[in-house]
Amino acid sequence: MHTSTLIIISLLFLVIAFLYSSVGFGGGSSYLAILSLFITDFNTIRTHALLCNIAVVTIGCAIAYSKGFLSLKKAIPYVIFSVPAALLGATFKLSERTFFILLGAVLVLSAIALFFQVVRPVKPVTDRKKIMIRSIPLGTGLGFLSGMVGIGGGIFLSPVLNLLNWEEAKNIAGIASFFILVNSIGGIAGLAVSGSITVLVPFTLCVMAAVVIGGLAGSLISMRLFDALLIKRLTAVLIMVVGVKLLAEHI
Repeated sequence: MHTSTLIIISLLFLVIAFLYSSVGFGGGSSYLAILSLFITDFNTIRTHALLCNIAVVTIGCAIAYSKGFLSLKKAIPYVIFSVPAALLGATFKLSERTFFILLGAVLVLSAIALFFQVVRPVKPVTDRKKIMIRSIPLGTGLGFLSGMVGIGGGIFLSPVLNLLNWEEAKNIAGIASFFILVNSIGGIAGLAVSGSITVLVPFTLCVMAAVVIGGLAGSLISMRLFDALLIKRLTAVLIMVVGVKLLAEHI
């Protein structure tokens, strides 16, 4: 990979990590979108999207927990079965065409979910049994999907929780970060088990450094200077464009 291309990707990843971390996401869908424009090997794409996700949301989870925005009691039901589901999804050896079609579809759905994400009055549920019944199926399904394509799944979980009014917005961000973290770890483990994990040392170090810097800055700023809804919708437009492009090229 040319040095100029590496610099461009690293700068884009830094910006993506900054913007996504400031609203509680890891940026996996946008990492996939950007990488798909420069790299054709989908194992390399999935590996680096997951590694960058882990780096960004680890920072986000630590800061959210320290601020009291992440309740492990609320977050754990979503990940009880999502981790093995993500691991299972990551072991699927997809053909290149199937992967890019699936990736394009996921990006389009992600864009729609992100664009129309809203915040409404919360209808809290305190019954632990009801929490488990509603959380486990949702977490499992999203975990499997995230493992197959190489994202943490938070970009789906957060809009769903907002639409269902299950949690306060600040708590949703914390839960989504934790969900992304554990599923990304499960996804990396799945790639390792299937022998599909692909690391390119110079490239990997550069993009990881970029997302750590961006993720730390974004998590600390926490959208104090920006309109979170506007950034989500602008990001959704970008993801939609790339998703449609992938579908048009591979269907």
